[in-house]
Amino acid sequence: MTDVRMEVDWGPCCFCGQGVEPISPDPLNITAETSDSKWQVWFAHARCFKERLIDLPSAPGFFDPAHF
Repeated sequence: MTDVRMEVDWGPCCFCGQGVEPISPDPLNITAETSDSKWQVWFAHARCFKERLIDLPSAPGFFDPAHF
């Protein structure tokens, strides 16, 4: 079996603007579909993403740290 790894050019965090280091413990990419069905990928630090999460009434506990 061949080991295939995708190389990613990490951009700056979409929240704080600082560089995202791919070997750090918290890099992530966020894939979002736009209203015209196109896809965009944004890079972020997990800590910046988690700071902006809220517990929704429809999904209590979903954003607890155990899920990340």
